[in-house]
Amino acid sequence: MLRGLLDADAAEEAERVLGWLVMSSPLRISAVMPAVVPFLLRLAADSTVLGRRQLFDMVLVAAALSEPTDPDNATALVINGREEDHPERALCRSAFVANADHVTRLLADTGLSADIGLCDYERTCLLQAAGL
Repeated sequence: MLRGLLDADAAEEAERVLGWLVMSSPLRISAVMPAVVPFLLRLAADSTVLGRRQLFDMVLVAAALSEPTDPDNATALVINGREEDHPERALCRSAFVANADHVTRLLADTGLSADIGLCDYERTCLLQAAGL
C-alpha cells in the first residue's frame, strides 16, 4: 500500500486505504500509525511525490493526535483517555523524534507550508512531536 502512494494510478486509492488503517476512529490514531509515520514523513518531505500535501495532512493529524494527555485535566482525560491506555501515542512521538530531520525539512519547505496554510499551532505540534 505504501508503494501505491508513489504510483500515479493507485495513489488516491492507496491514500484512502491508508487513512482507514492509521485511524482507529475519527479522533484516535491506530496502532498502525507509529509504524507508518517514518514513511509519511519521508514521502511528504520529497517534493517529487505527487500527493505530498495529503500525506503532510496525515503527518499533521498524527502529530496532533499523539500529543500526551495531561493527567490533571479531567476534560482531556474524558476525551483522549489516559496515556497508559494508548501506547500508540508515545510510539508515534518516538517515531517523530527518530525522524526529526524530516520534520525539520518539512517545516523549512515554505512552498508546502504556504500551500497547506500551516498555522502556528500545527507548526508547534510538529516541533513538539519531534522533540525539537
